[in-house]
Amino acid sequence: SSGINAEWPLRPGRSSVREVSSLKALLKVTPPTAASVLRTSKPLSGSIDTKFWRGNGEMGVPSLHGDMPKPAFRDEDRKGNWRSQTDAMDRNAAQNLPPYLMIGASSGVVLYLAKYTLYGVALLLGPGRDKYAAAAIEVDLTTIPEGKNAVFTWRGKPLFIRHRTQEEIAKAQSADVSALRDPQSDAERCQNEKYLICLGVCTHLGCVPIAHAGDWKGYYCPCHGSHYDTCARIMKGPAPLNLEVPKHEYLDEGTVIIGKED
Repeated sequence: SSGINAEWPLRPGRSSVREVSSLKALLKVTPPTAASVLRTSKPLSGSIDTKFWRGNGEMGVPSLHGDMPKPAFRDEDRKGNWRSQTDAMDRNAAQNLPPYLMIGASSGVVLYLAKYTLYGVALLLGPGRDKYAAAAIEVDLTTIPEGKNAVFTWRGKPLFIRHRTQEEIAKAQSADVSALRDPQSDAERCQNEKYLICLGVCTHLGCVPIAHAGDWKGYYCPCHGSHYDTCARIMKGPAPLNLEVPKHEYLDEGTVIIGKED
């Protein structure tokens, strides 16, 4: 018989005695004994263990990697989404913030010092200030249209070069030199009558005058109201002297060199 029910009457005889004995023997197998049987390392008869597939753990779950240890889920890196990170430093970026700040600040200081160190070396090895001050510039006058005033920089100051019209030349030459505050003729100030070359620095307080402005349409300083004519001579206002004419030399009709030393 395959099983025993309490309601079934036991038939007398040797067969019934054998069934009761088998049932008692089966009930004597306790759970701890069954668990110890499952934990044994020896392959059980009828189990699924093979040479390449071995049950792992107390429940005997089949696994292709039965020789690997159980993972430690208490690892903080695993809890912190460690698989999406690249290395240990990135996984602990919050703890690495102070070192990053120190590295960044140190790099900034080093770059700042390196900049001024290179600047000092360049000044040391470069030409002196006296060489810069004596520097001369060459200007192509053909690039300045008639009636226009071009502005250049020479020795750190604005330089005016004005291509005068015939009307401006005639007006400057007809002025009464004896009535001027700083008497100078047009010929003294302009080697080539077509071009006026002077510094754009007002002789009163060093402001930069405006071209084609003022009562004489030459230059006008709006700071204190100094008026200059088309030859850059002071005509009205507080300025004591005419605009300075730097030393210059014409190489040809269309080229001039300014500031050339002898």
